[in-house]
This record gives sequence, structure tokens and C-alpha cells, in this order.
Amino acid sequence: MPSGREKGFTLIELMMVLVLLAIVAFIAVPSFVGLIRDNQVQAQAEEFNSMLQYARSESVIRRRAVNVDINAGTGLVDVIASGETLRSTTLNTNGIAITSTHPLLSFRPNGTSTINAYRAVFCRDGLAEKAFVVTVVGSGRATMHPRGRDEFGNALGGC
Repeated sequence: MPSGREKGFTLIELMMVLVLLAIVAFIAVPSFVGLIRDNQVQAQAEEFNSMLQYARSESVIRRRAVNVDINAGTGLVDVIASGETLRSTTLNTNGIAITSTHPLLSFRPNGTSTINAYRAVFCRDGLAEKAFVVTVVGSGRATMHPRGRDEFGNALGGC
């Protein structure tokens, strides 16, 4: 015998849940888009930093000079030793500006750099507070600095 009260959701209850979900999605989506864009810049800077570290280690292992050829316009980065390309990658420059102090960086057989103060900046939309700086010092050490900071720990003035 039916009790008169059916189990389940009414149409009004279902509509209220859908409205609440739409409001939450409307608020959350722009935050996620910004987060993804920021992470893309960081990922490109990290990949570049790892290419520099790889080149330095290969120069020591092979006991010969290793060059890093950087094309900031296309994002192409080649690690070359004795005319042989050891590793190559193309950084995603879609919306990310890469500026580099030198188009070619060399590591000597002892791991030191031929450029005493190499610097590359990875920036999106001209937002210095979200940019990353990668540096190489004369000893050959490559460092990726915190978001929005230069090699001295100061806030970046621009990209």
C-alpha cells in the first residue's frame, strides 16, 4: 500500500542544486585558468634550467666544451658537443616571452661557464610578479629564482 510520500528529489530541489553548481563553477574557473597560465611559465623555466644543468654535467662527463644554443624567438634550445646534438627541446613560447642575455652559452670541460653572468627571463603578459629568472654564474651553476624575484632576491622591475 503506497504511503503517499514518494522518495526522491523534486524538480525544484534539483534546479537549486544545479544553480549552486553553476555559481561555484563561475567563481572557480577564472582562478583555475590563471593558475594554469602561471604553471605554464614555471614549467618552461624549469625545463630550460634542467637543459642548462644537463649541458654542464655533459661537459664534465665528456671532458669537452658543450654549447647551449638558445633561440628565444622560437623557443628552440639545443645542447651540442663537438657538432653533435645531445639534446634538443622546443619551449612553448605561446604567450610566454623569453629574453636572454646571450644566444649561446658554453660550458668548459671543468663545468665552468664562458659567460660570467648569463640571465634568461620567462614572462607572460608583461607581469613581472609572475615571471621567472634563470641565471648561470661563472662557476657554471644554473639557478632558477623564485617567482617574481631576480638573482638578488629583489622584486623584478619588469620583463
